[in-house]
Amino acid sequence: MSAVRLPYTLRPETAGDFLALEAVGKIWRRPRQPPLVALENVSFTLPEQQVGVLLGPSGCGKSTLLRMVAGLDTPSSGEITLGGERVTDAGRDRGMVFQSYTSFPWLTVLQNVEYGLRTHGESLALKEGTAHAFIDRVGLTPFKDAYPDQLSGGMRQRVAIARALATYPRLLLMDEPFGALDAETRWQMQELLLEVVAKEKMTVLIVTHDIDEALFLGDRIVFLSRHPGRVREIFTPGFKLGARILRKEDLYEQPGYRPLEKKIMQLMRDEGATA
Repeated sequence: MSAVRLPYTLRPETAGDFLALEAVGKIWRRPRQPPLVALENVSFTLPEQQVGVLLGPSGCGKSTLLRMVAGLDTPSSGEITLGGERVTDAGRDRGMVFQSYTSFPWLTVLQNVEYGLRTHGESLALKEGTAHAFIDRVGLTPFKDAYPDQLSGGMRQRVAIARALATYPRLLLMDEPFGALDAETRWQMQELLLEVVAKEKMTVLIVTHDIDEALFLGDRIVFLSRHPGRVREIFTPGFKLGARILRKEDLYEQPGYRPLEKKIMQLMRDEGATA
């Protein structure tokens, strides 16, 4: 398939820190109740063209943090920057994929993927077949005229990923996107994501509570403590340096995988014991 020619200029190819969070906190104000501190002093960076993972026990604020990076919520303290610019609201430079299926049931696969392009006024991208190209990227060309209720759960998530990718976001945000899938479909979707990331030179921040998924997908893993969420540790898996693992079975053969898995599992246990 020929390369997709986009109707706007792509980001420069840089290797520096692309996403940066500095002392980010979130406090929920509740009427007639004490304030609830959801996140406290969260700081980390993510270089361009890497997959960052937010990992931690349930209730640690992973999804809240992702929503703030998306601009769908605002920090109570601290600062979030993307490419050196402060994040203050939602923008087309960020694409979002949720855990629940978000396809419009009255639109076909192709129409769902084209929807984001239409809302951004990308008539040239529509004319030149950008939507078709990304449908092909996620393996849905034979189903482009099908409706969501005619697709499996994994296929519906492929539609959501293609729709997010079609606007070519600078940062792809994913909130437990594979959590509702069966085990086989889940690892297939994980492999698909890494393949798309490699081909499209994407930068991704993904939320999960699954250790195995975090180690397979993540170039940088930010482990958050139980409520209130704080950065307890940041991991950069050594077996990911210089090469991207694209097949799930190859993960378990990597030197250093088992010790890191064991360490993160112990962190999960520790957080459970202090709950």
